[in-house]
Amino acid sequence: MGYPIGGPKDEESPVVEKTSPSNFSTEVKGGKVNIYFNEFVQLKDINEKFVVSPPLDRKPTVNLRGKSIYVDMGDSLKAHTTYTLDFADGIADNNEGNPLGNFKYVFSTGKELDSLSIQGHAVNAFTNLPIEKVQIYAYSNHQDSVPLTTIPDYVAQTDTAGHFNLSNLKAGTYKLFALVDGNRDYKYNGPGEIIGFLDTLLTPAAQTFQKLDSITPDSSALRTYTAFSPADLHINLFEEENPLLYLTKFNRSRREKLDFEFSYKRTDYLKIDILDIEDDASSFLIESNSTRDTLSYWFVDSNIYKRDTLIAVLNYLKTDSTKQLVSFSDTLKLNFKDPKKAKQTKKQTEKAKIKKPVFEFKSNLKSIHDLNKSVEFEFNEPLSSFILDSIHLVKMVDTLEVAVPFNFVKDSALLRTYHMNVKWESETNYRLDIDSATFENIYALKSDAFTKKFKTKELEFYGKILLKVEHVHQPVIVQIIENNKNESLVQSKKIYADGLLTFDYLEPKTYIIKIIEDWNDNGKWDTGNYNLKLQPETVHYFRKEIKVRSNWDVEENVVISHEH
Repeated sequence: MGYPIGGPKDEESPVVEKTSPSNFSTEVKGGKVNIYFNEFVQLKDINEKFVVSPPLDRKPTVNLRGKSIYVDMGDSLKAHTTYTLDFADGIADNNEGNPLGNFKYVFSTGKELDSLSIQGHAVNAFTNLPIEKVQIYAYSNHQDSVPLTTIPDYVAQTDTAGHFNLSNLKAGTYKLFALVDGNRDYKYNGPGEIIGFLDTLLTPAAQTFQKLDSITPDSSALRTYTAFSPADLHINLFEEENPLLYLTKFNRSRREKLDFEFSYKRTDYLKIDILDIEDDASSFLIESNSTRDTLSYWFVDSNIYKRDTLIAVLNYLKTDSTKQLVSFSDTLKLNFKDPKKAKQTKKQTEKAKIKKPVFEFKSNLKSIHDLNKSVEFEFNEPLSSFILDSIHLVKMVDTLEVAVPFNFVKDSALLRTYHMNVKWESETNYRLDIDSATFENIYALKSDAFTKKFKTKELEFYGKILLKVEHVHQPVIVQIIENNKNESLVQSKKIYADGLLTFDYLEPKTYIIKIIEDWNDNGKWDTGNYNLKLQPETVHYFRKEIKVRSNWDVEENVVISHEH
């Protein structure tokens, strides 16, 4: 007794047996196409993968009919035009889902088939990774406004490798634009959509040449080939910075604090006026996050924060309907009510310990500390003052405790973050003692005592990369990045000329090198802008894995290529 095994697994893709009209037909009338297969097929994500070039006035319909596919393009086909129906890998067999592959159906409403093409690939400008389903648009109209206002003359879509092929083009000169077209309207709608563009116009061409090919070991034939160009275009895709500045959210998360969130990073501070209260610049402290799109106000004056309701008049820069930054005034009502406490019996109240409020902080200290890192303190509320003599750092030398010098400084950007900078010794035991009441916040709360024993890593634990960089023609940022999914940034250096860089204190891990051409010398990567004809700053990846081992120097050499 047994069970039927069902035969071998179907691993063959469906085969096109016939098309009506025939593929590559000319003088086609009407917009209806039937494609017949040798087996039943299915459509996979066809709405996303199916592309008609040139685009039609209305979206064509694609339907299954037994072992065939029926496409209705309506009655708006243009005369003397070659159309390409690109199904990509959206057709598969019905049993095992084996894809047909990149299937295209081509026909012309005129007497000839246009045959020129433009090929290339599109990648994310910051990661250099390919992007799938990017629409590539070609325009015979070369005005700068066409991506914003006009449906393109030809369209193609990138595959999983970011490759595209604008095929069956008429002879002419074209402007190219790339778009992740979220709403499928064939137009760029401004920041929020991912775009790319070329700085130059393109004239596709075809060149024929002959080559001797071997037919058998003893004979050869002269064959004619056609090479199409351009065939290796590179388009960097980016998202423009959103220049629209407006208030997105505000709240009073605690009695003493107001939070304001904006759509975009701010270059100015808010001007805030609390109605019916006399206040000045000393009444509050301003805190900004690292991206400068959130501003917080910490009220120092209890006459202000003790009120359950505050009416605040905000004056700040905001984008108006003409996309210009203008001064704007906004009146907001900010309420806060203390949370209700659960009722307790008299016995519970007597037993409950009265918890005295303290000024709290956290640090990055662990049992083993890195030799190249400071001790970082983050306070839960703004610090008002501290007693430096109440902070004690000692190292253990045999049975002795030796005081260690340090400096204690505020972070240059973050209001509630401070750093203890120390010249650490390798593989040494330390103890940090902070007396009670060392730190006091703006509400006169003092900190508790703090003590932490820890040890520094041994110098031999770390490895080193000695990196020779060549062909540096403008400011560049050289980064060492962990070779993982998140590409965690480990170290970064900026250089202006060829040279040898030393990246030390590296944990034994696998790294890769990333180089950013910092054209405007501002120390960071900048995106592009279509209206200003600015390309995103070029990023180079050297994806060769660099394996760093403990107590080992790795020498590497990178040459920056200025061509794609």
